Amino acid sequence: MISLLFTMTWRNMLRSKRTTVIQLLSLIIGLTCFMLIQLYVSHQHNFNAHFKNAENIYRINLIRDDNRPQTLTPLRLAEELTSNFPEVTEATRISVSTISIRNGSGVFAERALFVDENFFSFFDYTLIEGDVHTALLAPDKVVIHEAQALKYFSRSTQVIGEQLNINGKPYQVSAVIKYSAAPSTIPNEVVLPIQNYFQQLPNERWQTLWNFNATITFAKITQATVIPSLTANVSDYYQQRVEGLSSYKRYRIMFEPLLDVYLNATATRSLIPPGSREMVDTFVLISFMLLVLACINFTNLATAASLRRAREVGVKKALGASPNQLALHYLIESLFITLFALGAALALTAMLLDAFNQLMGSQISLSLTFELVLTLILTLLCVTLLAGGYPALFLSRMNAALVLKGVIDAGKGGILFRRILMIIQFTIATLLLIASIVVSLQMHHLSTMTQGYDRENVLIINRGSAVYPDFKRQVSRFGDVVSLSMSHTIPTKATRTSAIVRTHEAPDNEIWVGNNPVSYDYFRTMGIKLLSGRVFQRQSPGDPYFENEQNTANTRGNLIINATLAARLNADPNDVIGRYLTLGSVNEGLHRHQVIGVVEDTHHVDASQHVPPMVYVLSEKPEDLALRWIAIRLKAGFNPDVLQQLEQTWLALDSSKAFKYEWLASLFDAQYHNQAQHLQLLGLFTLIAMVMSVTGLYAVASFTLLQSLKEIAIRQIMGAQNWQIYGLFQLRFCVLVLFAILLALPIAFILLIDWLNQYVYRIVLPVDVFAICSFVCLALAGITVQMVAFNAVRSRPVETLKRD
Repeated sequence: MISLLFTMTWRNMLRSKRTTVIQLLSLIIGLTCFMLIQLYVSHQHNFNAHFKNAENIYRINLIRDDNRPQTLTPLRLAEELTSNFPEVTEATRISVSTISIRNGSGVFAERALFVDENFFSFFDYTLIEGDVHTALLAPDKVVIHEAQALKYFSRSTQVIGEQLNINGKPYQVSAVIKYSAAPSTIPNEVVLPIQNYFQQLPNERWQTLWNFNATITFAKITQATVIPSLTANVSDYYQQRVEGLSSYKRYRIMFEPLLDVYLNATATRSLIPPGSREMVDTFVLISFMLLVLACINFTNLATAASLRRAREVGVKKALGASPNQLALHYLIESLFITLFALGAALALTAMLLDAFNQLMGSQISLSLTFELVLTLILTLLCVTLLAGGYPALFLSRMNAALVLKGVIDAGKGGILFRRILMIIQFTIATLLLIASIVVSLQMHHLSTMTQGYDRENVLIINRGSAVYPDFKRQVSRFGDVVSLSMSHTIPTKATRTSAIVRTHEAPDNEIWVGNNPVSYDYFRTMGIKLLSGRVFQRQSPGDPYFENEQNTANTRGNLIINATLAARLNADPNDVIGRYLTLGSVNEGLHRHQVIGVVEDTHHVDASQHVPPMVYVLSEKPEDLALRWIAIRLKAGFNPDVLQQLEQTWLALDSSKAFKYEWLASLFDAQYHNQAQHLQLLGLFTLIAMVMSVTGLYAVASFTLLQSLKEIAIRQIMGAQNWQIYGLFQLRFCVLVLFAILLALPIAFILLIDWLNQYVYRIVLPVDVFAICSFVCLALAGITVQMVAFNAVRSRPVETLKRD
């Protein structure tokens, strides 16, 4: 029986090759998009799920005042938690820094994780070699990943005991971590004992400071019910110890589940760029939209093809077949077609997965897990019912006597149903088209808006304070080097320090400000415009910032502020020059400083946040105020050889430190990398949706044409002109498309307004985009209907009326 049904299905598919091809292609494309998105969504939701007891692990975030949570916490917090809060059974820390590894004649810059001894028992990595209990016991031990073993030793086994020169000191490889494609928020970096991080601190006492946040703390808590009370208790404990030590007033601790940290994307300073739960949910919705479009196309095309099979239905009914038997028969046919399309989509998904991974920057694999098999089975059944249900019902309900006479009545209900399907198609297509254009315009606005600095031709180097004075003196002579400077933070990186500003006129009015210590030539190097006053100068002895810890009132140094702070002071940039501002707090001591300049606002983070008030102070020596970033501005059209000259100069000063640089423009682009990826995917799916919608319209118009051939022939005999017939068809379908557009416009408006509101700096929702997209959809519909109508008017009326 199954073999007979399969043979009949195959023959019916071959009888109408064009309809079959369009049906299959529509289903295959829709199912492929659906599976790719579902694999991506599953990948995004499974970050850290491979760790044992991941549901009991929490990342501890710190919230200061009303700012966003940050992942960095005090170095002492882990010990405080395990010692004072019995609910925390275990804690571990990760601090991050850049290291240089010398291997042979080359020096390579690597990002390193400095961790506690219990790191490998806390997070259960699989080791190729080594012991998780002893791998980090000695400060001169280093643990590397499989890829790094291949990079430095050309093998992944038998490397225990091998040496790596890290930052000029020998380290012994104690373990090799096996590669895993499982998604994780802990990057695959070189792992070192945390004691080595302590050695990089300017002062040993920083290890115990409550207001020095430099490590990411994780805690194991077996009972989730204690989280609310534990959060309140730890927050109070922290508040009591840090209060008055910085410019922030209120401190809170939050315990964020490890399984949520990737998609929540609320905390700053994550180990890897976070994902976006909003975009993941959006793509889930889009995947179902595309699947619905594919099902609608299948339904419309199958219904259109039913005219060819009408006599077959009539004969079967005359021979005694019941409507239920016929419906089941045609439903099984749909099942065979869907099964074939699902198999082809699965193969196509496997073929496209590498390209998809490259587009999304992911490492998704296709493996027949129980979850995937169950998803495929449910998808097969749902698509069969959605796509084949109505055609099977439509065919089984045909009147045998009328069909054998050549009369096919689609019924008012059937006509209305197909019109509703077409409206749904064009509503989805219009929504996606408008959304993709508005999102593209917003992303273009973010990349081209004034950022307050010039990011072109600027090299950024992390660390290097020890060599900076000599390095600057030597490379300043290079013809392609315009200027260079060093600073505590740079644009694209959040400010790490802050202060409280007061004025003499309003001492109780406290203004929180970001604080960025910089060296000479910073504003010139970054291309930050001076609005009034002057920049820091070597011939001005009062410019350098000097902090007197014994008597803070004697702390001295001039200030440069940004335009936002000038506005908060209710002063014009020209009028604020020469005024004195008071910095510090009551606990740490107050000190006055003169404002010598006002500079343009600079976006240090993405456009989802306002530019904060900022003060700049001068660090005469990099080590004085912990300057961390070197910036080098090259002239436009520089000779690429200058990069090699810079590296040679750097290595000549310190051969143990790699010359690792990034372009400031690349750092800026990285802020919107995820959005750019999602935009490309949205554009692709929009194109697919438009093609499917046009195909569905073609199917419905063709079905209507077959039912109206004799009516058209009679109109032609009665003298109707071709343009009148064209107009008749256009009126029937373009009204439906117009209705779909009118339905889509308010939905798109509401959704896009809500999306744009997450950006502080955003475009005004463009009304012309709505109009253009509406016109495009109407034009595509008109062209499609015109193609169908052309087939009708070119046929001879006499030949049409002779047909049964």
